Amino acid sequence: MDDNPSLDEETKNRYKKMFVGVFYQRFILGLWVLAEGIIYHNFDKERHCINKEDIPSKFDYYYVTSDYGITNPQVFLLCGIKMVNKKPHIWILKEYYNKGISEKKKKQKLKTDIIFLKDYLKFIGDLDIKKTIIDPSATSLINLFKQHDIKVKEADNAVIDGINLVLSFLDQNRIHIVEENCPELIREFASYIWDMKAQEKGEDKPIKLNDHALDALRYLLQTLFPIKKKGVYFYKGGVNK
Repeated sequence: MDDNPSLDEETKNRYKKMFVGVFYQRFILGLWVLAEGIIYHNFDKERHCINKEDIPSKFDYYYVTSDYGITNPQVFLLCGIKMVNKKPHIWILKEYYNKGISEKKKKQKLKTDIIFLKDYLKFIGDLDIKKTIIDPSATSLINLFKQHDIKVKEADNAVIDGINLVLSFLDQNRIHIVEENCPELIREFASYIWDMKAQEKGEDKPIKLNDHALDALRYLLQTLFPIKKKGVYFYKGGVNK
């Protein structure tokens, strides 16, 4: 990038801030390096977790983001969004995490979409939720929510772009997690890793374990604040409604 005479310093600095870790090494430095180890290596509880008393008194918007599961975990994250120094910051206020079915509890009764709807309504209380972001593959839940006049936005589930966005928001201290309300999300940060077998085939791919709350977080950022492909720049119009 530094060898491109058509790019001024301001443009180059903007590009450099968009990528972190392995993506910075590849797209900015031009190095081909393997994606390995913990994916969100820059997550730090001291930097990114807050106590309840540190929650802002007001947000610009409330969103809920969801990763769907019947036998796998079903997740809702309640998120407050507000602009700080003209940049969106995300507060993850609390989580709903139904663990589905485990090897130890194969005979347990599974929750259904109707129960998830009831749990969702209890989860949000009387808050005005601008949109609920749901993975587009969860068609039954999407349709049920729409039937009950819940404003749904289907998620942009681009995996690598979304991971890069989460890394960037973490690097810029724009994600704030209420620690006592989000134990499963915090746990997943420490165990979400790259798939080395996929790397042997030239693929960047996370292992599909310990990822349900993190998938919900990725859906939120990739859906509302995508990096534009043409020219590679951040969406500047606030929330991508």
